[in-house]
Amino acid sequence: MAGEHGTHGAYRRGAADHVRRRFITRTHVEDAKAGGRTLRVGPRDVVTDEAAQRAADLGVRIEREGQAGPSADLRRAVRAAVIAELGREPAGLDAAIDKVLRSQT
Repeated sequence: MAGEHGTHGAYRRGAADHVRRRFITRTHVEDAKAGGRTLRVGPRDVVTDEAAQRAADLGVRIEREGQAGPSADLRRAVRAAVIAELGREPAGLDAAIDKVLRSQT
C-alpha cells in the first residue's frame, strides 16, 4: 500500500494506533480522592485490581471515557434505588456500582 511503509519497508502506524495505554494504580486513586474528583480513564487504560479495590474502599468513582448507552442510565437508576432504600448515600456507593457494572461487560 502506498504511503504506509517507511524508507526501510517498516510499517508506519496511523495516528489511531498511537493511543497510549496507562496502568491506573493505587496512587492514581489516592490522588483522585485527595483532589475530590472522579478518576477518568481512557478506553485502553488498565485499572489494576489493587486500584479498583482502593477506589471501592475510598469511594472514588472510576469513569471510563466513551462509556455510554444503557450502563449510564442503569448506573443512575441503581444509585437512586440504593439511596431511596437506605435513606442516605453510603460511602463508596459509586465505586461499588462501577465495579459491578464493569464485571457485567
